[in-house]
Amino acid sequence: MRSLALPASFVFTLLAAALPSWGSVDSAVGAAPSAQDLDDPVAELAQRIRSGELTLRYDSVHGYLPALLEELEIPVSSQTLVFSRTSLQTDRIGPWAPRALYFNDDVYLGWVQDSPMIEIAATDPDSGTVFYTVSDADPTRPVIQARSRMCLMCHESRSVTGGPAGLIVLSVLVDRLGYPIGDLHQGSTSERTPHDRRWGGWYVTGTHGEMPHAGNVHAAALSHEVPGADDYAASFDYGPGANVTDLSDRFYTGAYLTPHSDIVALLLLAHQAQVHNLMNLVRSETEAALELEGLRIRGGVETSEEGGHLPVTLTRVEGAVDRLFRAMTFVNEVPLEAAVEGTSDFEAEFQQLGPFSAEGRSLRELDLGTRLVTNRLSYLVHTEAFRQLPPLALDLFAARLLDVLEGRTPSELTVTEREVILSILRDTEPDLLARVPGPRVPGR
Repeated sequence: MRSLALPASFVFTLLAAALPSWGSVDSAVGAAPSAQDLDDPVAELAQRIRSGELTLRYDSVHGYLPALLEELEIPVSSQTLVFSRTSLQTDRIGPWAPRALYFNDDVYLGWVQDSPMIEIAATDPDSGTVFYTVSDADPTRPVIQARSRMCLMCHESRSVTGGPAGLIVLSVLVDRLGYPIGDLHQGSTSERTPHDRRWGGWYVTGTHGEMPHAGNVHAAALSHEVPGADDYAASFDYGPGANVTDLSDRFYTGAYLTPHSDIVALLLLAHQAQVHNLMNLVRSETEAALELEGLRIRGGVETSEEGGHLPVTLTRVEGAVDRLFRAMTFVNEVPLEAAVEGTSDFEAEFQQLGPFSAEGRSLRELDLGTRLVTNRLSYLVHTEAFRQLPPLALDLFAARLLDVLEGRTPSELTVTEREVILSILRDTEPDLLARVPGPRVPGR
C-alpha cells in the first residue's frame, strides 16, 4: 500500500499538486529552482541515491515509506491522517483509506494506500518550499524528482499561502465519501483559528476535555445533496468526534505504520506550516524590496546613507518580519480550553530533540494545558530555513526579539519566561543574539 493525496482538510493540500508530470525534473515555472540549485534534505538524499552511496530499502506493504522516514529523520509518531478528498489522487482517499502525513522541522511527507508515488515538501534555505515525488512502484529503483509546474497552481496563493509557494492547512466538512461540503474557516489553519473550527476532514486521536474540534466525523449526506454548504458545515454536530483514542472502528488501522493521528502532532503541524509559509514571505518580500531599492538608487530616484537602507525598504521588510515574529512568538494563539493529551509517543519524542541550554531547557517544551509551548518562541528558530533568511530580515527579527526578551518592549511573556528563552538562545543560537550590537543584560 502506498500513495499520496493532498488533504483538503489540512496541511498537505500542499503536496497534492505535485503529482502531475513524470519527466526527469519539472522546474520550469516562474522562479522555480533547478534541481542542481536545491540544498534541502530531500535534494541531498536524492544525490546520495544517484551516486550509489545509498540504496533505499523497499517494504512489500509500504514501499519506500519506512526507509524515507528513516533517512530523512522523520518520526513515525508524527503520523496524522486526513480523509478529505482534496488532492489529485481523490480516487485513492476516503474515510476508509485516509492519507498519512509525516513531518519533522524541515520536511513533510505524504503517503496514500496503493499509490505509485510518495509526495514530499521540503524547506530549502534559499528557495523556500520545494515539492518532490518519489516513485514507489519499482522495488529496484526509487526516483526522486523535483516538481513545480502543477504544484504551484494550488500552492502559490496570496489568500492561502501568503503569496510564495507554500503549505496549505485547511479544515472542511466532508460527506460520507470524503468529498468536501463546506469550509470551516477561511484560509489556512493557524494559531488564531478557533479550536472548534480545526481538523475537519482529519482523524484526531487524543483527549481534550470539553474543548471541541471538528475531526473524526463526516456527514451522512452526499455533497451535492446539501444546500447552503457553508451554513450546513457551520451548524453540523461535531460532538461525536471528540476525545477519540481508537480509530479501529472507522477504518483498518493495520494498513498504516501506526494506528494514531495524534492531536499534539496536529497542533504542531499547523504551527509549522504557518511559520514556514511566513519564512517564505519574508524571503520573498526582502528580496523584492532590496531589488527595488537598488533600482531606485541606481536610477537616481533616491539616495541612502552608506550602509543604510531606504525607509520604504525597511517598512516593507519590517511588515513581513512582523508577521513572522508574531507567529513565532505565539502572539495571537487561541488558548487551549482544556488540557490536551495525545495517544502516541510523539510528545515525548518531540521534546527530546532539543537543542538544550546548559540548564536543560528547550524551546520544544510543551505546555498543552493552556497553550501549545511552555517557552513562547518557536523551535523553528533552530532550522537552516530560519538561519538563512536574508541578513536584513534576521537583523530586524533579532532586534525585535531582544527588545522583548530584555524588557524594552511590552509583551505577554512573564519575566521568568523571557529569562528562560534568552538563556536558551544564549546557549543554542548565539549568532542570532550577536546580530544585535550592545552588551547583554547580565543574568538575563
